[in-house]
Amino acid sequence: MRKMFKIVIIVFAALVVSLIVGFGLVVLDVSGVFATGTHTLPNGAAVDTALVVYDPGLSGGAKDAATKIGYNLQTAGYTVVLAGVKSSTAANVSGYGVVVVGGPIYAGSASSSVKAYLMGLSVVAGTKVGVFGYGSVSVDDSGVLDEVAPLPSTSSLTFDAAAKIVSGSMDEECSEFVAELLS
Repeated sequence: MRKMFKIVIIVFAALVVSLIVGFGLVVLDVSGVFATGTHTLPNGAAVDTALVVYDPGLSGGAKDAATKIGYNLQTAGYTVVLAGVKSSTAANVSGYGVVVVGGPIYAGSASSSVKAYLMGLSVVAGTKVGVFGYGSVSVDDSGVLDEVAPLPSTSSLTFDAAAKIVSGSMDEECSEFVAELLS
């Protein structure tokens, strides 16, 4: 009986530790810390350049969405630079005609690295700015901006397009997002 009790206590303790670690990964946004890479999608006769800044998230789904958005921009004639939210490339947005920022949605809100990036984002007049969030549950159009880019009312940043992208319809949603952004 004692042996069984010890086993139950050990299993319970392991479960509690696992839950705390998992919660810590989401709350502390560990994935955003490692988003330092940069990748260029060249276009032979580009009309302009676009910067797509992303936090890959724990599942990598937000990075997949950022890549699909990048390919859609490339198809529209842009040379695209994909940059992790913590990369040196993401820190300098000058010279880009389009800037897109996105990452995962955790518990109904953008990741802390995306929020921090948007708070510090300052673009030149005429630059098209888009924001996206990646998650498993879609929201109605009225709540998208609050979920993917919760900025304070004092922020002067405006968006030409905003979308929450879900895995089941990622290709279509990324294409629609880019069309709205460039219109």
